[in-house]
Amino acid sequence: MKTGPILLVDDEPIVLQLHAAAVQHFGFEAIIAATAEEGMQYTRAYQPALVITDVQMPGEGGFDFVANLERSGLKTMPVVFLTGYDDIDIVRSGLRAGGDDFIIKGGSIEKLRNRIAFWMVGGFTELPTDVRRRALTAANTVTGDTFSNVEDHMQINPDVLRRISARVSDELAALPETFGERLVERICFLGRLSKIAIEESQGFGDMVRFPDYAVSAVRGLDISWKNDIWPLFMRFDDWACDTRFVLSGVEPLKQFFDYDWYNKGLDQ
Repeated sequence: MKTGPILLVDDEPIVLQLHAAAVQHFGFEAIIAATAEEGMQYTRAYQPALVITDVQMPGEGGFDFVANLERSGLKTMPVVFLTGYDDIDIVRSGLRAGGDDFIIKGGSIEKLRNRIAFWMVGGFTELPTDVRRRALTAANTVTGDTFSNVEDHMQINPDVLRRISARVSDELAALPETFGERLVERICFLGRLSKIAIEESQGFGDMVRFPDYAVSAVRGLDISWKNDIWPLFMRFDDWACDTRFVLSGVEPLKQFFDYDWYNKGLDQ
């Protein structure tokens, strides 16, 4: 579980109070900012574990705020965008700015609670860079006159999750029970899981929900080390920058008895 406060940025006091209550529901500390400028100040001062920000605010909006966090090197946490507009352009602009999740205002507070719970305990610190690029590319193919209910497209698709879980389970079933005891095997497993999740994703919404699919698939597996995967999720982008991680996802899982190919170059 992540430690640290949750920063809420919104110019509407009532909304801030509701969202603060959702944060405190889980026992986390809520820090409140009424403007993007205050949000920057509080991020520097308190290093929040999660940021939840409105998109539409007087002066600098949520996109500007998060883009400034990125430029300043302060975005080390997930960012959830809140918006009153059910519009694909919000998703495009939010992904470009560096947002990791989206909630349409006016729905059940339970949606916000669910997203808080996920980002605080799921392990991922953001939407992975490559997945963000894929999500934005897919969102750019959507035309406004043929698209509506954007939030519906960002729900977890049970069929997609079932396919991901089934493929991973089948590959693990063919391996000895000792597979996964070594860290390098878990890294290879994560590479393969990522490849399968991307292959099974059907649009921008599935890409945005990539962390959910990965976490849910692992939780559903009958493996003794599944609770030890979350530190790997936390460093996902670090692993993904290594060509060996990418190559480990290309073929079905297998047990290697000689890992020299993987360790080569690490001491250079």
